[in-house]
Amino acid sequence: MTDAAEDNPVIRFERVSLSFPASGSVLEDVSFTVARGDTKVLLGESGSGKTVLMKLAMGLLRPTRGQVWLLGHEVSRMRERELFDLRRSIGMTFQESALFDSLSVRENIAFRLIEEGQLSEEQIDERVRTCLRFVGLESAIDKMPAELSGGMRHRVSIARALATSPEVMLYDSPTGGLDPETATTIVDLVIKLRDLNHVTALLATHRLQDGYLLATRAWDDAQESVRAVPLGAGRTSFLLLRDGRVWFDGSAAELLASHDEYLRNYLNWGPRLPPPPPEGGDVRPQG
Repeated sequence: MTDAAEDNPVIRFERVSLSFPASGSVLEDVSFTVARGDTKVLLGESGSGKTVLMKLAMGLLRPTRGQVWLLGHEVSRMRERELFDLRRSIGMTFQESALFDSLSVRENIAFRLIEEGQLSEEQIDERVRTCLRFVGLESAIDKMPAELSGGMRHRVSIARALATSPEVMLYDSPTGGLDPETATTIVDLVIKLRDLNHVTALLATHRLQDGYLLATRAWDDAQESVRAVPLGAGRTSFLLLRDGRVWFDGSAAELLASHDEYLRNYLNWGPRLPPPPPEGGDVRPQG
């Protein structure tokens, strides 16, 4: 990571707080940055504010206090029309994939492109096929969501998010409800996007394994697959929220080395983590 990247982060939260009249404080004094091409893994118990952070980054919510910056724009002060244009640079995958059940895979991915009206039918078809090739599902282009497995729906969701060639991706529990093997396939796609397309990302997850794989694996273009790398070489950092506040923000090595009692208890909730893999090795969390 260069000094220039640190000085001009793609995502920046500055002392952001959010509260609602009915439920009170949701976030309190949250600050963090994400440099270009990096992924920030958002951890925390249910209700800790992970999804809310992504809605703030999209401009779907406005903070009670503080500032939210995305791609050099202060999202927290932008008008809706300005946000509409900016959101073309953002892709988002939702919990449970959120595909349109009545539309085919082709139509799901093309939906936003058709609404924008800037491409011909031929250009849209080529863009749809390119996105599906990226996630390895071009053969499913005419299937309906009901015909897809859970893992395939998640992959189509990523393909749909890629339709506008986003610079930033927001992943909301992209592996939720999936078996470990399928979840790893989804994480490998996130790694591919990060390393091949240099996409900046926030990824909210309940699975510590997802973050561990992101931090210890990188895309190998020559082999067209991911490979193991030393801990931290995967351009991934971690942010743990507790009761709407930042409890930890740092690298994978700092996360695993921390002696903070709450953090250690949180890490122990998930499967036991193996030691960092040697360079060139391939060690994955179990379970």
